[in-house]
Amino acid sequence: MANEGRDGVRSVHRALSLLTLFDEEHPARTARELVEKAELPKTTVLRLIQTLERSGYLYSRPDGRICLGPRLIRLSRAVDLVWRLPVAVDATMEQLCERSRETVNLYVLEGQWRVCAAQKQGPQSIRYVVPVGVRLPLWGGASAKVLLADAPTELMDLALTHSGKDPSYRAWLMHELQRVVAVSHGERERGSSSVAAPISAGDRTVAALAISGPTMRFTDVRVHEFAELLKNATRDMERSFTKDMDHDALGTVWVGASEAR
Repeated sequence: MANEGRDGVRSVHRALSLLTLFDEEHPARTARELVEKAELPKTTVLRLIQTLERSGYLYSRPDGRICLGPRLIRLSRAVDLVWRLPVAVDATMEQLCERSRETVNLYVLEGQWRVCAAQKQGPQSIRYVVPVGVRLPLWGGASAKVLLADAPTELMDLALTHSGKDPSYRAWLMHELQRVVAVSHGERERGSSSVAAPISAGDRTVAALAISGPTMRFTDVRVHEFAELLKNATRDMERSFTKDMDHDALGTVWVGASEAR
């Protein structure tokens, strides 16, 4: 029974991993691509594809390529409802983008990763953009530091172990986590910089708000300006979560933020 349980969980994990191979850049793939990307035996991948097709989570197109199935349409609408930002919060992100002239991202934790849940792209031609919904590591980046600062140390250890970072890097990261506003220059990707601040609900950090862009524009003066803009924006957003969403009938994730107060 124990083995069957483990095999069942493993099958679920493999099936979900297969679904994550689809994104905006790859909305459809061939079976061969899925076999190569999944790093699983060909027979296992083909069996998973058949199972997911029967369940409606995958769909084989007339051209032979495979895409996400119609079953996910209903789920995607539910996701949109529960992750939709309050109007006032969305407006605050828009204003922050206009004032900083850089891209503004809202990050949340997903296991040992961080995910961009909302974004306002900067108006300048040269800008730094992270696709919404893409998982990024926690071992580097300003928003990662903000999210780790309020998380159990076990999560940081897991993220560092997964990335192969040594004890000296851990010591440096621990020091960085003491900052109220986090800053990063080329930690995860060379040439990119970011400044981030926490969005709190009571004594809990529920998200990280970040201003990101090319390092050449993130001078010490600008970083200081961005930090002040972020402090004001996160304060306004925390008020909006409490004021606008206490009576939200949709049950969005941000209701939890207001209730935690």
